[in-house]
This record gives sequence, structure tokens and C-alpha cells, in this order.
Amino acid sequence: FPEEHLRFPILSEIAKVMENYKSYEGPAGNGGLTALPVLKEEDLTEKFARGSGPGGQKINKTASKVILVHEPTQLRVECQDTRSLQQNRKIARKRLRLKLDEIINGSNSRTSVKAAKASKKKSKAKARNKARQKKKKEIALKEEEGFY
Repeated sequence: FPEEHLRFPILSEIAKVMENYKSYEGPAGNGGLTALPVLKEEDLTEKFARGSGPGGQKINKTASKVILVHEPTQLRVECQDTRSLQQNRKIARKRLRLKLDEIINGSNSRTSVKAAKASKKKSKAKARNKARQKKKKEIALKEEEGFY
């Protein structure tokens, strides 16, 4: 925050607004993930702009880039993944819901839970590989000494 004395009032105002967007635990069987918050259309500002980058003349001439702003939190999402305006609108809304989820739920958000699972899986695989390598070395040493 640029001015430290404004930090608490701004954060408390955001907290009040976010009370309306509290997530609930989803039904059993969704892997422990919380449901994404529901967006209210009246809280969104949607703009369309011309895209840029790869995609050639078509992407540069059509306004298929979506800029979505959530007014209560001022979260902003841009999407120009596809050449279709409708698909970009859906993708932008999904990304905005994920961002809101991160703000509301923090370490229990969908992206954080998935990242933690991936990290845990990677560390397990690393430990298995390390144990496998250790076992190979032991067998090689025993063969050298003539035990096998």
C-alpha cells in the first residue's frame, strides 16, 4: 500500500464486501476442494478490446480480448486465449472466480490445495527414487564383494 495509514480501512472494507462471497464446502467427493465463489453480474465491469500477439490479422482486427473487473475488490482479469469472444468471456470469469477464491480462502483455495497436492506427490516420487537408487548401490556393493 502506498500510504500505510489507509491500509486498515481499505482491508476492512474489502473484508466486509467479501462476506457476501464466502465459499462453502462442496459436496463430498470433490477431493476436499472448496466451491468457487459465485460472481454477481452487477459487480462486474466487462470491456472488450482488440487482441495482440500471435494469431495474425484476425486477432488484431477483432475485439475478442475480454477485460473483466470485479468492482468490490478491483480484481482485474484479461483473457485473449482464443479467437472466440464467448469462450474468452467464460475463461475470464473462471479466472476471476479462482482469484477471488485465493483472496477469500487463502491456503484453502482451490489453486493452493492443488499446488500442495502436486508438491506432496513430487516429494514422494523423489523419496521413492532415492530409496531405489540406494538399494541399487547396496546390491552393486554386495555383488562386488561376492555375496551374490
